[in-house]
Amino acid sequence: MQIRTRLTVQFSLLVSGILLITFLAVYFFTYYNVTEDFYDRLRSKAKSQAELLLKVQVPLINAEVLKALDETNRDLIYDENIFIFDEKNRLIYSNSTTPQLKALHVSNYWLDEIRKAGQIRYDDGDYKVVGLYYKYPFNKAVVMLGAKDLYGQANLSNLKTLLTVLYLIVTFVVAIVGWIFSKRALRPISKVMNAVEGILPQKLDTRLNVPNQRDEIGRLTVTFNKLLDRIETAFQMQKIFVANVSHELKNPLTKIKSQLEVSMLKERNPYEYQMTIRSVLEDIQELGQLSNTLLELAKVSEDQRDLLTELIRVDDLLLDCRLTLAQANPAYNIQLNFDELPEDDTWLEITGNTTLLKTAFLNLMDNACKFSDDNAVNVCLHPSRGQLALTFADNGKGIPEKDKSLVFQPFYRSDNTANIKGYGIGLSLVERIVKLHNGNISILSNIPKGTTFRLTFLRL
Repeated sequence: MQIRTRLTVQFSLLVSGILLITFLAVYFFTYYNVTEDFYDRLRSKAKSQAELLLKVQVPLINAEVLKALDETNRDLIYDENIFIFDEKNRLIYSNSTTPQLKALHVSNYWLDEIRKAGQIRYDDGDYKVVGLYYKYPFNKAVVMLGAKDLYGQANLSNLKTLLTVLYLIVTFVVAIVGWIFSKRALRPISKVMNAVEGILPQKLDTRLNVPNQRDEIGRLTVTFNKLLDRIETAFQMQKIFVANVSHELKNPLTKIKSQLEVSMLKERNPYEYQMTIRSVLEDIQELGQLSNTLLELAKVSEDQRDLLTELIRVDDLLLDCRLTLAQANPAYNIQLNFDELPEDDTWLEITGNTTLLKTAFLNLMDNACKFSDDNAVNVCLHPSRGQLALTFADNGKGIPEKDKSLVFQPFYRSDNTANIKGYGIGLSLVERIVKLHNGNISILSNIPKGTTFRLTFLRL
């Protein structure tokens, strides 16, 4: 079901429901008022009849006089039946010419109930009946007055018809109006959908017009524009990544090809062939190292938080990294500063993956040693209750301000690192590993020279 149809149905059901409750309340209160008014009229007339008879201090009731007075009463009640009974349940007055009790079902039970309660009312078929018991010094009698409220019933029937017709008409009108207004309300969304459908990969710089940022459609449009910004950035990074990978792969392949072609131009001695093979092997090792780094980068790019299951002591891991890097590069000077060790050892622990964190720490240490004038790196540990911070500082040339926002992009290398061997993937890999561990990496400014990387891990 389309949103427009669903909105129309919901709006129609809501309004028709409110209207139905309102009309039912109107009919109920009208029915109640009509019924109470009719009973009041019956009660008033029965009371007046009783007072005329029972206040007269004569042993016999003059029924002819009462009937004459009844005929002159202006309060006309349709099919009126009046019965007056004495204490022995004998009929002493009726407004009918021939006394009969067929119109109302009168029994001794009802007469006794009237005497007990003093006054009752009930329905007898189409008749509404009021019974009164009057006690006067000279006379006691039960007065029963029943009649049909044809006027009230006619009014209620007309009201029911009117309310039913109005309900159907208003519901139909509300459905039509809801359909029209839902179309108008959804028109901006349709425009946004048409505009989004027109955005192709070749036109990712296209943005949607924002008519009004204060309403929901405007905020939705702004959200789409932000999404397009992220998509465009991702496409650009993908293009740069592909171009850089192609360039990095092209260089060793070109070198291998050229060396082999030169070797085949003429016959050479075994030593020259060995030198060529050794150079080709070095280029192949570079390709293998580049491939492994790309695989690690791709693996960390995925959401693999299910791998973060180990409880790791960071100080022990740093000691292990120093030993590994020192064995591979004896000229490196790796200084670990653990002066701020806490009394609570749990402040040094984080939940993560040992292999990935070791890769990140080794990359930072190796980069710092490579770019330092003295091949040295100073690693400091700053534990606290809520977080664990580490700094990796070198004494190199430093990173220019314009390059600080770009160094974490894959294959990006600053101008002052062109003479140092590398691919520009290490820092990108480090950033992804740190973020995977709910951490943050930032670059601090060193004065007068050098670079400091600060890693912060939240301890949950």
